[in-house]
Amino acid sequence: MAIKLTLADLRSRTGFTLTGEWQERELFLLDEVFQRYREAAGFDPWPYPVTIRLEKTGINCLRGGKTTCLNVNRLTTWTITHELAHGWDASTGWTLSKRLRKVTHSGLLFKRLHLWRPPWKVFWYHVGSPPPPCGIDKNFNAIEDFAESVTAYLYPEEAAGRATQRGYPYEKWGYSHFHETPRGKLISALIGKKI
Repeated sequence: MAIKLTLADLRSRTGFTLTGEWQERELFLLDEVFQRYREAAGFDPWPYPVTIRLEKTGINCLRGGKTTCLNVNRLTTWTITHELAHGWDASTGWTLSKRLRKVTHSGLLFKRLHLWRPPWKVFWYHVGSPPPPCGIDKNFNAIEDFAESVTAYLYPEEAAGRATQRGYPYEKWGYSHFHETPRGKLISALIGKKI
């Protein structure tokens, strides 16, 4: 017999404000992510308010630092985890991504040149202490680095596959698992503080 999960059940379990037309698939994806965070951090209830709006169009993002917007057509556990990590960072005034940047000696070395020529790899975000969680691109910055690091921490096997596929295998820097990396260790310490 399959377990049925309702919107009311998930709202009650998580304490999240959920708007939009949630179907069973989306409910199960969010529940899986909630359980991952819960198992890693050992917290209950969630330590900051979460509002998630499920939409049929648009991008997955955090609006105004408070509302997580998810596109039902692009919804995966990875995207949900990533966007909730943005919410966590925003709830602290973005101090977590700043801390990650500082600890790993990362950042945009030539910010104005990056804005002028975003496609030029030479001006992309410098990851400092490698490896990046899953690789980098022209949109990568400290805020994305933090969200991807949290997601890689909670889904390390998927992260390793993504990193390898993009030419950034952890082994290249002497690591066999994301949790061993400087970013993995920082996320572990942050999660150990019960978010």
